[in-house]
Amino acid sequence: MRHERVKTRFAPSPTGELHIGGARTALFNFLLARGRGGRFVLRIDDTDEERSKPEYEKQLIEDLRWLRLHWDEGPGDGSSVPYRQSERRTFYEENLRSLRKEGKVYPCFCSEKRLEALRGEQHSRGEPPRYDGLCRRLTPEEARRRIDGGEIPCWRFSLPDAAIAFDDQVRGRQSFTPESMGDFVVARSDGHPTYLFASVIDDHLMEITHIVRGDEHVPNTARQQAIFDALGWEAPVYAHIPMILSHDRQKLSKRTGSTPIRRYREEGYLPEALSAYLSTLSWTPPDSIEKGSLLSLDETASVFSLSRVSASSPIHDETHLNYWQKEAMGKRGGGFALGRLKEADPRFGAFDPAALERLIDDLLEEHYTLPLLKNTLSFLVEKPGDTALDVTEPWKRELMDALRSVDPWSDENLNQVLRGFMKERGLKGKEFFHPLRLIFTGQERGAALPLVMWALGREEVMSRLERQ
Repeated sequence: MRHERVKTRFAPSPTGELHIGGARTALFNFLLARGRGGRFVLRIDDTDEERSKPEYEKQLIEDLRWLRLHWDEGPGDGSSVPYRQSERRTFYEENLRSLRKEGKVYPCFCSEKRLEALRGEQHSRGEPPRYDGLCRRLTPEEARRRIDGGEIPCWRFSLPDAAIAFDDQVRGRQSFTPESMGDFVVARSDGHPTYLFASVIDDHLMEITHIVRGDEHVPNTARQQAIFDALGWEAPVYAHIPMILSHDRQKLSKRTGSTPIRRYREEGYLPEALSAYLSTLSWTPPDSIEKGSLLSLDETASVFSLSRVSASSPIHDETHLNYWQKEAMGKRGGGFALGRLKEADPRFGAFDPAALERLIDDLLEEHYTLPLLKNTLSFLVEKPGDTALDVTEPWKRELMDALRSVDPWSDENLNQVLRGFMKERGLKGKEFFHPLRLIFTGQERGAALPLVMWALGREEVMSRLERQ
């Protein structure tokens, strides 16, 4: 059976931050490997030496680890080291020599000026840009004479006459004529391999069986299929997943919502919320999974399959992301959030943990990230400002007397006292609870007041009433 053991890879270029499109690609490769007992590889495709930066690689690795997409092989560890393309030149040179020997690549001496003019002519005719094969017609003797004369060529792949086809697990059978692609460069004049060539060599040597990547790579896959065929190697199984679009159905950009994963981390989103959200972009869980269920990575991997990936482009919608964040925070509970709050500000450790945890649980639905929680709970560690001092109600002193008898100090008892006090004086809810909320929190809205007062504690409640 072909590809009994699944081995996938995520091969980002360290030329920028990891965004949701790349993170989804990494996730799908991870899920496919984990769900079938295979291996997941992280490879750094840094053939673009000018734009590749070590700091971007570091950020990519940190973001993937934060998402818990732990790889079995990658930089610094694995049987196919090294895992950076910049460190694998000998493999590319060896296979380029093999293709040169067999006449499957040829030297190209065309200047950038000529190629730019060629592209301009093709564009004016409404044709896709492609090489016209000028240097393919050079005789071996003429090519050798020009090289001996000091000209340094790049090397182009000599496409076969027949169409190049491959089966895609999402898009079905794909076929490209050589005329639609043109002979492409596999090695630049400075000796560096192109992405197209280097990736084929690495995928073969690393024994990659399945490649899941964005559908913008479909034309590249046809070219790489031709290289696999030329080298006599079996190509991996391909699955091209659709591009994630903005609400106006445009390619994501900074303007249209292409937020880096790092930004979500900084805003307090949980990794399981991001993973759950990303998994729903193009993939549908089987009917046996209740809709909206927050699954762990292992649970998702156990039911993940390429057959349930749609070819239609999904829309990036942070409303859906926030749904998963609420589910994730709710599952972790107030105890988790309380621990993180104490780490961020030790002053939260001075309050009754049981009361504070209940208060947090009441707030999670609307304040579903740690920064939001910290901001809305700031009244605990910082007394309300001038707005609270403007509240002058004639019943405050009587309320203080009523609160002194509350024993034990709990949200249930406080609720009974507050409602009884309000009823006895014929007060309406808004004219009673709204000024109280301003006194205790300085905020217009928030959690149930008995929970707020329980968390503040008797002494602080009395102090805030007294300062009026």
